[in-house]
Amino acid sequence: MMGKITLCLVTVLFLAACTGDFNEQDGRPSQLVVEGWVEDGGFPVVMLTRSLQVSKDYQKMDELGDYIIRWAKVVVNNGTDSVVLTGKYDNGYFPPFVYTTNHMRGEVGKQYTLTVEYKDYYAEATTTIPSVPDQCKFYVKKCDDSDTLYQIKAKFTDNPWEKNFYQLFIRMGTEEKQYSASYLGSFDDAVLNNEVEVPVYRRYQLGKEKYTPYFTENDTVSVKFAQVDEMSFRIWDSFTKNLSLSGNMFLSTSSDIVTNISGGYGYWCGYGVITDHIIIHDSVSTVSPSR
Repeated sequence: MMGKITLCLVTVLFLAACTGDFNEQDGRPSQLVVEGWVEDGGFPVVMLTRSLQVSKDYQKMDELGDYIIRWAKVVVNNGTDSVVLTGKYDNGYFPPFVYTTNHMRGEVGKQYTLTVEYKDYYAEATTTIPSVPDQCKFYVKKCDDSDTLYQIKAKFTDNPWEKNFYQLFIRMGTEEKQYSASYLGSFDDAVLNNEVEVPVYRRYQLGKEKYTPYFTENDTVSVKFAQVDEMSFRIWDSFTKNLSLSGNMFLSTSSDIVTNISGGYGYWCGYGVITDHIIIHDSVSTVSPSR
């Protein structure tokens, strides 16, 4: 079960740790935490939880389940239409409860406003969907210093006449629907050349004694290469930096994880994406992604 405590609870734990918010048992109210996104051609997905105190005491999973918000009013407006999202159980996500709809798909260039109402909570956020990245291919090859590990690289062309931000997401296996941020997978084109090759790493996992960013033979890997707006880049870049420093007792960061949620914490992001599905083996070299 611990392997399934991925982005959602990690985000909640970081937010509670960084902001000093405590749960209701300590006399201070929990804060609303929003995790939501909308992709070009995809339906909006939102997960809602309350922040919880970081504690050394063991917490049962059914107690953590009490922090999932199931009866909120969640609305997405794209400037033309407004849709109320429906909450449902879905084991492809963790926690396994999402708000979504099949009455609105994401479109490049549109602005999407999210509002959440639940009891005394009210939160709002706005995001945009940038254009889909062009000229992207994924490469798989063995690591130079290992006979058993493989690396994935994304090669793409950055338009020098535009200001662009990119984010890599990754999913292992086929059972889950949820993608996590690839470790060190946030890129500002201010530090990129026109022809770019970047690594695609596994998500960083807290509590793992030996983390490797690479892959092994027969791993099934799904990769989303997304163009994002500046705020979404800042959110994921700050998340990665906090995550990477959290495992080192000699280093710390003075900045909290960036959020674009007014009235809560978390993120609401739009993505123009290219998606690819890869099974790692020796014969794989170049993969042509789909949109």
